[in-house]
Amino acid sequence: GSIGQPEIEEAPVNSRAQGDTVITERLMENIKAPPFWQAAMQAHNLDPEASVDRWQVCRFNLPSQVMIDVGVALAGKGGLESAPEHQVGGVVVDFLTPETETSMWYFWGMARNFMVNNSILTDQIRTNQMKIFSEDLAMLEQQQDNITRHPERHLLKLNIDKGGMLARAKIEQMLKAEQATA
Repeated sequence: GSIGQPEIEEAPVNSRAQGDTVITERLMENIKAPPFWQAAMQAHNLDPEASVDRWQVCRFNLPSQVMIDVGVALAGKGGLESAPEHQVGGVVVDFLTPETETSMWYFWGMARNFMVNNSILTDQIRTNQMKIFSEDLAMLEQQQDNITRHPERHLLKLNIDKGGMLARAKIEQMLKAEQATA
Protein backbone atom coordinates (compact mmCIF):
# COMPACT_ATOMS: atom_id res chain seq x y z
CA GLY A 1 0.00 0.00 0.00
CA SER A 2 2.69 2.57 -0.89
CA ILE A 3 2.20 6.21 -1.77
CA GLY A 4 5.34 6.51 -3.88
CA GLN A 5 5.35 7.03 -7.63
CA PRO A 6 7.68 8.59 -10.23
CA GLU A 7 5.51 11.70 -10.63
CA ILE A 8 6.36 12.74 -7.08
CA GLU A 9 10.00 13.15 -8.09
CA GLU A 10 9.05 15.07 -11.23
CA ALA A 11 6.46 17.46 -9.77
CA PRO A 12 7.70 20.88 -8.65
CA VAL A 13 7.68 21.58 -4.92
CA ASN A 14 6.69 25.03 -3.72
CA SER A 15 7.62 26.09 -0.18
CA ARG A 16 7.01 29.34 1.65
CA ALA A 17 6.85 30.72 5.17
CA GLN A 18 3.73 32.48 6.46
CA GLY A 19 4.26 33.75 9.98
CA ASP A 20 5.10 30.76 12.20
CA THR A 21 3.89 28.30 9.55
CA VAL A 22 5.85 26.74 6.69
CA ILE A 23 3.76 25.50 3.77
CA THR A 24 5.15 23.06 1.23
CA GLU A 25 2.95 21.87 -1.59
CA ARG A 26 3.18 19.56 -4.55
CA LEU A 27 0.40 19.20 -7.11
CA MET A 28 0.34 16.50 -9.79
CA GLU A 29 -2.21 16.53 -12.60
CA ASN A 30 -3.58 13.75 -14.77
CA ILE A 31 -1.57 10.85 -13.33
CA LYS A 32 -2.34 7.33 -12.15
CA ALA A 33 -2.92 6.97 -8.42
CA PRO A 34 -0.38 4.93 -6.42
CA PRO A 35 -1.53 1.75 -4.63
CA PHE A 36 -2.56 3.42 -1.35
CA TRP A 37 -4.84 5.88 -3.14
CA GLN A 38 -6.14 3.27 -5.61
CA ALA A 39 -7.38 1.23 -2.64
CA ALA A 40 -9.00 4.34 -1.14
CA MET A 41 -10.64 5.17 -4.48
CA GLN A 42 -12.04 1.67 -4.76
CA ALA A 43 -13.41 1.86 -1.20
CA HIS A 44 -15.13 5.15 -2.17
CA ASN A 45 -16.63 3.62 -5.33
CA LEU A 46 -14.28 5.50 -7.66
CA ASP A 47 -12.48 3.74 -10.52
CA PRO A 48 -8.98 3.03 -9.14
CA GLU A 49 -7.58 2.97 -12.69
CA ALA A 50 -8.89 6.44 -13.55
CA SER A 51 -6.47 9.32 -14.03
CA VAL A 52 -6.31 11.63 -11.02
CA ASP A 53 -5.09 14.99 -9.85
CA ARG A 54 -3.03 14.45 -6.70
CA TRP A 55 -2.07 16.90 -3.96
CA GLN A 56 0.20 17.09 -0.96
CA VAL A 57 -0.02 20.31 1.06
CA CYS A 58 2.16 20.20 4.16
CA ARG A 59 1.86 22.75 6.98
CA PHE A 60 4.55 22.83 9.65
CA ASN A 61 3.54 24.79 12.76
CA LEU A 62 5.83 25.71 15.63
CA PRO A 63 7.05 24.09 17.67
CA SER A 64 6.71 20.63 16.12
CA GLN A 65 3.39 19.87 14.48
CA VAL A 66 2.90 18.85 10.85
CA MET A 67 -0.46 18.60 9.08
CA ILE A 68 -0.41 17.24 5.53
CA ASP A 69 -3.51 17.59 3.37
CA VAL A 70 -3.24 14.66 0.94
CA GLY A 71 -5.46 13.06 -1.63
CA VAL A 72 -6.50 12.41 -5.18
CA ALA A 73 -9.48 13.51 -7.24
CA LEU A 74 -10.67 12.33 -10.60
CA ALA A 75 -8.63 14.26 -13.18
CA GLY A 76 -10.16 17.53 -14.26
CA LYS A 77 -12.71 17.70 -11.43
CA GLY A 78 -10.93 20.40 -9.42
CA GLY A 79 -8.23 18.56 -7.49
CA LEU A 80 -8.15 19.57 -3.83
CA GLU A 81 -11.22 21.77 -4.37
CA SER A 82 -13.28 19.06 -6.12
CA ALA A 83 -16.65 17.88 -4.83
CA PRO A 84 -16.51 15.07 -2.22
CA GLU A 85 -17.95 12.50 -4.63
CA HIS A 86 -14.93 12.97 -6.92
CA GLN A 87 -12.12 12.67 -4.38
CA VAL A 88 -10.55 10.73 -1.57
CA GLY A 89 -8.31 12.54 0.81
CA GLY A 90 -7.39 13.25 4.33
CA VAL A 91 -5.08 14.99 6.70
CA VAL A 92 -2.00 13.25 8.01
CA VAL A 93 -1.27 14.51 11.52
CA ASP A 94 2.25 14.36 12.94
CA PHE A 95 3.28 15.49 16.42
CA LEU A 96 7.02 15.34 17.09
CA THR A 97 7.90 15.39 20.77
CA PRO A 98 11.57 15.64 21.81
CA GLU A 99 12.73 12.97 24.23
CA THR A 100 16.48 13.66 24.33
CA GLU A 101 18.93 15.76 22.30
CA THR A 102 18.93 13.07 19.59
CA SER A 103 15.61 11.24 19.91
CA MET A 104 11.92 11.99 19.82
CA TRP A 105 8.49 10.48 20.09
CA TYR A 106 6.64 10.57 16.78
CA PHE A 107 2.84 10.52 17.12
CA TRP A 108 0.90 10.22 13.91
CA GLY A 109 -2.54 9.56 12.53
CA MET A 110 -4.77 10.30 9.59
CA ALA A 111 -8.25 11.76 9.37
CA ARG A 112 -10.09 11.09 6.12
CA ASN A 113 -12.99 12.62 4.24
CA PHE A 114 -14.60 9.42 2.92
CA MET A 115 -16.32 6.41 4.49
CA VAL A 116 -15.48 7.68 7.97
CA ASN A 117 -17.71 5.12 9.72
CA ASN A 118 -16.06 2.11 8.06
CA SER A 119 -13.90 0.58 10.82
CA ILE A 120 -12.49 -2.11 8.52
CA LEU A 121 -11.25 0.61 6.17
CA THR A 122 -9.82 2.49 9.16
CA ASP A 123 -7.81 -0.60 10.11
CA GLN A 124 -6.61 -1.08 6.52
CA ILE A 125 -5.51 2.54 6.25
CA ARG A 126 -3.74 2.38 9.62
CA THR A 127 -1.87 -0.76 8.51
CA ASN A 128 -0.94 0.80 5.15
CA GLN A 129 0.14 4.03 6.82
CA MET A 130 2.36 2.12 9.23
CA LYS A 131 4.03 0.45 6.23
CA ILE A 132 4.58 3.86 4.65
CA PHE A 133 6.19 5.26 7.81
CA SER A 134 8.30 2.12 8.17
CA GLU A 135 9.70 2.71 4.67
CA ASP A 136 11.27 5.96 5.93
CA LEU A 137 12.35 4.91 9.43
CA ALA A 138 15.82 3.52 8.63
CA MET A 139 16.69 6.59 6.54
CA LEU A 140 15.56 8.99 9.27
CA GLU A 141 17.59 7.12 11.89
CA GLN A 142 20.68 7.21 9.64
CA GLN A 143 20.23 10.95 9.08
CA GLN A 144 20.10 11.57 12.84
CA ASP A 145 23.15 9.35 13.34
CA ASN A 146 25.09 11.36 10.73
CA ILE A 147 24.08 14.66 12.35
CA THR A 148 25.17 13.34 15.76
CA ARG A 149 28.49 11.93 14.52
CA HIS A 150 29.36 14.95 12.37
CA PRO A 151 28.00 18.10 14.09
CA GLU A 152 30.54 20.27 12.26
CA ARG A 153 29.02 19.43 8.90
CA HIS A 154 26.33 21.66 7.49
CA LEU A 155 23.21 20.06 6.11
CA LEU A 156 23.13 19.84 2.34
CA LYS A 157 20.53 22.30 1.13
CA LEU A 158 18.63 21.04 -1.90
CA ASN A 159 15.65 22.77 -3.52
CA ILE A 160 13.46 19.79 -2.59
CA ASP A 161 14.34 20.40 1.07
CA LYS A 162 13.37 24.08 1.17
CA GLY A 163 10.33 23.41 3.38
CA GLY A 164 12.46 21.52 5.89
CA MET A 165 15.10 24.24 5.84
CA LEU A 166 12.47 26.92 6.47
CA ALA A 167 10.99 24.86 9.33
CA ARG A 168 14.43 24.34 10.88
CA ALA A 169 15.07 28.10 10.63
CA LYS A 170 11.73 28.81 12.38
CA ILE A 171 12.67 26.41 15.19
CA GLU A 172 16.11 28.03 15.56
CA GLN A 173 14.51 31.50 15.71
CA MET A 174 12.07 30.29 18.37
CA LEU A 175 14.89 28.75 20.44
CA LYS A 176 16.99 31.94 20.23
CA ALA A 177 14.01 34.02 21.34
CA GLU A 178 13.37 31.66 24.28
CA GLN A 179 17.04 31.73 25.30
CA ALA A 180 17.11 35.53 25.14
CA THR A 181 14.27 35.75 27.66
CA ALA A 182 15.63 33.01 29.96
